[in-house]
Amino acid sequence: MLGAMSGEGELRIRGITKEDYDYVVSVLDRWWGGPAGQRAHPMFFYELGTDALVAEEDGKVVGFLLGFVASQAEAIGYVHLVGIDPHHRRRGVGQRLYERFEARCRKAGVRRLKAIAAVGNDGSVAFHEALGFLAEEVSDYAGPGRSRMVFTRDLTGTH
Repeated sequence: MLGAMSGEGELRIRGITKEDYDYVVSVLDRWWGGPAGQRAHPMFFYELGTDALVAEEDGKVVGFLLGFVASQAEAIGYVHLVGIDPHHRRRGVGQRLYERFEARCRKAGVRRLKAIAAVGNDGSVAFHEALGFLAEEVSDYAGPGRSRMVFTRDLTGTH
């Protein structure tokens, strides 16, 4: 794990609130440099938000992770969307969010983590591989002709 400091103040990871969600959807397009706010669908707060997290520094949200524990025969922790304020990138915020999400998943009996990204998103591939995920391009994952990078990491053989 990287240090608890992201460069200026103490980085705190905690559960998301409605105020946090409202802030995230208001800044996401700017953080990602284009239309992205729709990806933070309200169901990831209202219906699936018990495992969603925010990272804050000096009382300001600097990152978030929208994820949930999927209810299936094989418990999977699914990370839907992660965003980091551009001024706080490359400081361990994303790693800290993933670590806290993983801890929550382990407590819930999750055996595998999963995330997806668009093909060609080399930054996401590098990030997930650095965290120990396996990356695989899966054809037609999001429908005909819509391949995705699928990231998985087994939790049964670690820690």
